[in-house]
Amino acid sequence: MKYLLTCKKDDKYLLKIKFDDGKEKWATTSEEVFNYAKANFKKDEEATYEMAEKNGQYHVTKILKVGAVAPKQEEKTSSTTTEHKCSDCGKVLKDGKYTKCFECNKKNPAPREQKSKSTSDSIERQAMMKASAMAVGSTFVGNISNADTLADMIIVVYTKLLAKLRE
Repeated sequence: MKYLLTCKKDDKYLLKIKFDDGKEKWATTSEEVFNYAKANFKKDEEATYEMAEKNGQYHVTKILKVGAVAPKQEEKTSSTTTEHKCSDCGKVLKDGKYTKCFECNKKNPAPREQKSKSTSDSIERQAMMKASAMAVGSTFVGNISNADTLADMIIVVYTKLLAKLRE
């Protein structure tokens, strides 16, 4: 087979190839293969292709010069694909978000991440501080003459709460 031409049309990458029987065909391809062919081949140069045919349409997945080894760029793209598998049955998962497939997780659920004790204690203390401040503030709503008393009480409450928070 021979390489004839590269072309980009409507966001599709195309290669024109000539088969050994003399017929010329257009084939779709990836951007990487397109760029490699455009940079490394000349018209009517012998090439080997890896391609798939579906309903009379061709898709080239790899192009090489006759006798050449696969380019590093092509190897890199194939090695970056990582399969995530179920830890129980080995079924391929769509991503690494989960460790088990749906069926295995129904049978034997994976342990869930739990909040650390210090995190939950901190959240409880913050909620307690807010509730205490709201109680003190709501006690003196409408009593403008007691603004100094309100400020003193808030300071006392926060001092006590900060002491508890630092324990």
